[in-house]
Amino acid sequence: MAEPVFKLFYFNFRGRGELIRLLLHTAQVEFIDERVAFADWPELKPKTPEGYVPFMEIDGVAYGESLPLARYIARKYNLMGKTELGQLTADIIMNYVDDLRDEYVRFKTDKILTQLQKEELEGKFSAETIPNFLGKIEKRLTNSSSGYLAGEDLSIADLTVADVLDTCIKEYPSVLDNFPNVSRHREMVMGLPQLAGYLASRPDTKL
Repeated sequence: MAEPVFKLFYFNFRGRGELIRLLLHTAQVEFIDERVAFADWPELKPKTPEGYVPFMEIDGVAYGESLPLARYIARKYNLMGKTELGQLTADIIMNYVDDLRDEYVRFKTDKILTQLQKEELEGKFSAETIPNFLGKIEKRLTNSSSGYLAGEDLSIADLTVADVLDTCIKEYPSVLDNFPNVSRHREMVMGLPQLAGYLASRPDTKL
């Protein structure tokens, strides 16, 4: 059976589209990485399934929502966890990351907040939220015999954590100083041979 034709639509930064890109590159699946210019967004928006990006065309049919798309790719290419408990663990870790990302996006983009409110939220994020998140991941890695987060093999859980840490490190360079297992894990994931070409050539964006 022929592989589906995948075409991912997202802006020219990592954000909520990057996990899908990383999954596809890890699985060594060819896809079209359509990076949408902001100037083209008003024309594209009415054609999207949900009114926002990322979305993906699979054999010409458009599907929205980044996390269901990521899970679909992970299941299809055996990156969702090899056992039911591994899959449950992967889902839990994906929720950790989604909560972290939502809090980050809020103080970065919420136009209702005052500047003081944004500064207070960012202070809480850097002093409490990130360390709490990293503490959970550090503990899981300490208890892992394989070095992976959701079972004995690489999974979407490993990729989503390594991905979100890219953004954290750009904003807070010393964030991993007290979390040696997380630091080693990130280096391991980002050192995967399947990702080398993509990581060397992808645009260097803040988000």
